[in-house]
Amino acid sequence: MSSQSYEEVKARAREVSALRSLVGREISPLPAVVDAKRRRECTRDLRKFLLTYFPKKFKKPFGKNHLRLIAEIERVVIQGGKQAVAMPRGSGKTTICAASVVWALVYGWRRFVVVVAANTKEARKLLKAISSHFTQSPTLGADFPEVCYPLAKLRGSALLARGQLFYGEPTDVLITADSLRLPTIRGSKASGATIAAYGVRAAIRGLTTENPDGSTDRPDLLFLDDLQTDGVAVNPARVAALETTVSGTLEGLVENGGELAQLQTCTVRAPDDYSDRTLNRELYPRWNGLRFSSLERMPERLDLWREYRSIWFDDEKRASEFYRAHLDDMRRGAVVSWPEAYTGEKYVDTLEYYMVKWCDNERAFFAEQQNTPLESATGSVKLSAKEILTKLNGYERGVLPRDTVKLTAAVDVHADILYFAVVAWSSAYTGRIVDYGTFPEQARRYFVKKDGGLDTLARAFPSLTSDGRVARGLGILFEELADREYIVEGEEDRPESARRSDRILVDTGWKPEVVENTIRITDPRLVLPTKGVSIRAARSPMRAWAKRPGRLFGWHVIDEKTERSALRTLLVDVNYWKTKVHEALALTPGEAGSLSLYGSDRDAHRMLAEHLAAEVARLVEYASNRVVEWSANINRPDNHFFDCVTYNYACASTLGLYTSDDPRRLKE
Repeated sequence: MSSQSYEEVKARAREVSALRSLVGREISPLPAVVDAKRRRECTRDLRKFLLTYFPKKFKKPFGKNHLRLIAEIERVVIQGGKQAVAMPRGSGKTTICAASVVWALVYGWRRFVVVVAANTKEARKLLKAISSHFTQSPTLGADFPEVCYPLAKLRGSALLARGQLFYGEPTDVLITADSLRLPTIRGSKASGATIAAYGVRAAIRGLTTENPDGSTDRPDLLFLDDLQTDGVAVNPARVAALETTVSGTLEGLVENGGELAQLQTCTVRAPDDYSDRTLNRELYPRWNGLRFSSLERMPERLDLWREYRSIWFDDEKRASEFYRAHLDDMRRGAVVSWPEAYTGEKYVDTLEYYMVKWCDNERAFFAEQQNTPLESATGSVKLSAKEILTKLNGYERGVLPRDTVKLTAAVDVHADILYFAVVAWSSAYTGRIVDYGTFPEQARRYFVKKDGGLDTLARAFPSLTSDGRVARGLGILFEELADREYIVEGEEDRPESARRSDRILVDTGWKPEVVENTIRITDPRLVLPTKGVSIRAARSPMRAWAKRPGRLFGWHVIDEKTERSALRTLLVDVNYWKTKVHEALALTPGEAGSLSLYGSDRDAHRMLAEHLAAEVARLVEYASNRVVEWSANINRPDNHFFDCVTYNYACASTLGLYTSDDPRRLKE
């Protein structure tokens, strides 16, 4: 073969390869629109669009609140303006808004949508969900081929998008983790329209997108989805910063003289949080806030529902039978906003489905399902040391109020110092700290454990080993707490009325063998080994733990014989009880359910107050669980009296006292 003919062959091969490449990238012609009438009828009818093109996402009939939301979205997208909405968790508000973005783009109502979420991860997840609408709905693909067909051919590939052609012209599709630009197709109302996604803390300023003809678009639809995290909701300073970001940075994205169409979905987590304020029409009238609840009216017979809860705590099936037996009375007055929300078989109806959420976590129910969080909402109740120092009750140290029905003590164990606290309880679970201190006793009123010059177990028992010192110190402290008598106010002349501790809890998280051996030779009927358990939001609550022989369930406590212990051990849900401590401290001293400190000298309790306020509280949400998770603060490591008071709270529950949310109250 001659060199010339060889070169000709190579050239023809290149031409064939180029032609094949061009054919592979070329997507013309587009499929014809399958149903132009169907497409046309949904132009100004968002409800019909959702049901026509996304029937699998909206299988249940819309409730009246959904219809109100859809109507408001239509208005905002077409005319401009703002709309904020809080709907119950699980009601589909985000799904409706995401599909509405698709409607706004394919009909050309909006060209540049900016999606903003609490963080980048959530924003990208929402963008991915919106993007999938264009390729996962066969009906949408059939009626909007100019948008969906080019995207379907790309199969989500950013690399293929770079070379895609339509009649030889680039479609200019852009696919990234943070944005999607729709195909540039002549005659398409969505040609070159863009969706961009950001976390609310990102630098979002001066956004523009350039079209193939050289023109630029600025954002014209802003979709804000649940901007606040739990940490923001309980922090007024961060709430204020978020308000500034939304009203300044985000609303400043539009061109001068223009007006963004703005949609915002909210979840109210605490009173006066960002969502609560945004929905307040007096504070933000232009947001036109809508606040919907699962139950427009609660049932009138909450006494029967409390009885239901007490049964449900042990046996959900029997609780459902109780509901069937009292159906008319328990339904009386209740108005369910979306009766079709529940379609399963486990519960009798949607009312029972929602009231089980009320049974499980009343505070979460009012926040997530009713969007009206209780004033002392869990997660926003943590007090500062300064606030705690105001919770004085005027009683002398060691003097018991007349309404005392139980007296508890708790000990926190360390290698060098033992901490203890004693609390007197009324039948209303009102607690008064009547005594606290350390062993060995310190000569100073205020100290931190790492200070030098403290009286330690090593100084008290220099000839003993580390374990021996702890054992000797615990033995002495147990005897002192067991024998110490506390006088009832006004009965100082009647020594027979003096009381001793009904039960003493001691932490076995450190040196459990040493602690248990000391308990065994002291009085295992009086002193109970205790182990704190961190029941986080992602973990099953104690009541859901497996039932087995010897495991006794209480309210956020379990009494059982563990494999590692020779004695029965009380397992304590410390996240729950630490939250209870701060909720009680938030009340007025002497009020039912409150917790207060003895005396009237604030300076005397400075160290105690700092221990009680030492930990970091973070409201965490996982699935349907909302839990305040407490953790050590590296800048304030001493929290030992907080542990003691927390164990006292759990101890009172084991002695027959019931907190306001304990369903066992009605069984008595």
